[in-house]
Amino acid sequence: MAAEAVTTAPLRRATAWILAPLLAAAPLAGQGDKPPKWRVDPYTKHEPEAMQKAGIVSFGPFRFGNLADKSIQNTDIDKAIEFAQILWLETPHFRIGTNLPAWPVPTDPETRNKVRGELTELATKLPGVNPKTRSLDPWLRAHLTAFRMEKLYAETCALFGVEDKDFPKDAAEVVVQEGARYMGYGPYLGMRDKYLVLVFEKQGPFLQYMKQFLGRDSKHPQRHHFVESGSLLFTMPTESNEFPRKHDTATHCALAFNVSQNLLDGFRHYGYDLPVWLREGWSHWNGRRVDPKWNNFDQNEGSLADMKTTWRWEVYCRGLVGSSGKFAPFPEALKWRDFGNIGFDDHVAVWSRVDWLLSQGPEKWRKFLFAVKGRVDPKTWAPDHADLVGATRQALQDAYGISVLQFDEKWIEWVKATYPSQ
Repeated sequence: MAAEAVTTAPLRRATAWILAPLLAAAPLAGQGDKPPKWRVDPYTKHEPEAMQKAGIVSFGPFRFGNLADKSIQNTDIDKAIEFAQILWLETPHFRIGTNLPAWPVPTDPETRNKVRGELTELATKLPGVNPKTRSLDPWLRAHLTAFRMEKLYAETCALFGVEDKDFPKDAAEVVVQEGARYMGYGPYLGMRDKYLVLVFEKQGPFLQYMKQFLGRDSKHPQRHHFVESGSLLFTMPTESNEFPRKHDTATHCALAFNVSQNLLDGFRHYGYDLPVWLREGWSHWNGRRVDPKWNNFDQNEGSLADMKTTWRWEVYCRGLVGSSGKFAPFPEALKWRDFGNIGFDDHVAVWSRVDWLLSQGPEKWRKFLFAVKGRVDPKTWAPDHADLVGATRQALQDAYGISVLQFDEKWIEWVKATYPSQ
């Protein structure tokens, strides 16, 4: 898996139109007995009890993907990019690296209240957090990233109707048995290893990481599947002439959009790609519920995303369904295999279609999801992506009682009754 993501932000929030797509204190590897001050977490102080309360498993060293058959440690990345001060931490489901500067909390009520709300919740777990702080220091931003990702993971599990105990603890424990419920090959929604997040401030270190550890030359944020280690990565820079995401909420939205897609891809193991409309719609739904003003879009190499800064998608969609020919009908969208197929109006439509599916109740959504994700040969448990379009048709019929031809009729009826017209 390799996908790029870009983000848009509204004009009022930028100077110009922009594109944005075992709990124990582990030793600080490579730093000797006395690590530099910036490496020491001032909140937990690496004390086991404080780490446990904050949900921190370790500060490294730990595995962070692989390069061919060689396992990569976070310390390998530190050595390769010495000029970037990356703060590393591990939670129950993530390994995270952040290279972010201090960020002054804006005075606008929307951003201030969002950050204060998060910090108030974080303060119940992490000592020394002041919810009314005027600046997020680098370590607080690292902890906020971990807090947000674990919260996203918990919300995803709730929507999918699963718990950690539902997944095998190790691939060695998986017994292929006809009639048994397949749940993947590892404890992380079915993946063998934890989900990875790496956020850089500047584009230079990001590009160096991409070239040296992913073998890619791209300035865009990247999702990546480490097949050998069994983990899914999202990495991004926040500073870029073309795709700035320096605003903390822009960073949060980009993480929600992309990591939620990794969680969907990893659910019951990443054996094949789900239909494009479903992956993109799910990602939009998660990113926009953080803040709808910072939209993200997937694109492929050589196929740039069709993006606009329009952010009131409910109103836009309400007008969209009242016209004709501006978005692909669902029978056509169902067959998309490439993110390049999606125009801006289609982005709005697939987001809203997922919004509608989720609004119909968790039982229907879960029945549909289990029918399309984690399909395997019943005898061998090899991934089965044959006729995925046909499987999606059947899943919609079984879970929602609608045919593909009826989808837009039911969805448009709901949009007109639910979304505001202005």
